[in-house]
Amino acid sequence: MIPTTTRSEHDRTIRYPREIAAAVTLRAACAALTSGPAGRPLTPAESIAVLTTSAALATRFAVLEHVADASGRDARSVVPFDAFTDRLPPALIGAGPAPDPDRVRTAGDRLAAAWRFWRAGSDPEGCAQGAAGALALAAWCAWALGSDARAQTRAVYALETAADDPLASLVARLVRTRTRPAWERL
Repeated sequence: MIPTTTRSEHDRTIRYPREIAAAVTLRAACAALTSGPAGRPLTPAESIAVLTTSAALATRFAVLEHVADASGRDARSVVPFDAFTDRLPPALIGAGPAPDPDRVRTAGDRLAAAWRFWRAGSDPEGCAQGAAGALALAAWCAWALGSDARAQTRAVYALETAADDPLASLVARLVRTRTRPAWERL
């Protein structure tokens, strides 16, 4: 006889706490990354929101799409990426309308700052996956702006933080193969 396990709806949601936390903090993280003047540092709460959101790949794709959005849509409209129904964001490989370089640079700097916040031990409850995810997004921002050296450095540190990070691996591969974004100029 094969043993069976009965699971309640509650049990199923507990299986994916990182993804749930990432989805809950997504809009706050997007606002922290793209709102306010470029030189404004992240608050500790904003850093934690960015790290939490960056722990899941689906929310990272949503952050990437938000940062690259040429229209500058409001962070309150961002929703997590759904791997079953959504196509990959064209910006992931540098396709589509050219993003605002200041917006991408600001987000990249803030993502790297969130990683440094984690690395300094200011977020003892934070996870390495979120820190690697934030730095992988920062690497993508550098790549999107044509800064291969910065993108490579950030991708390497992200992979040192979490060796299996798929976005950091992709950015490192894009840099290694000298693939450049082909943004459409409108």
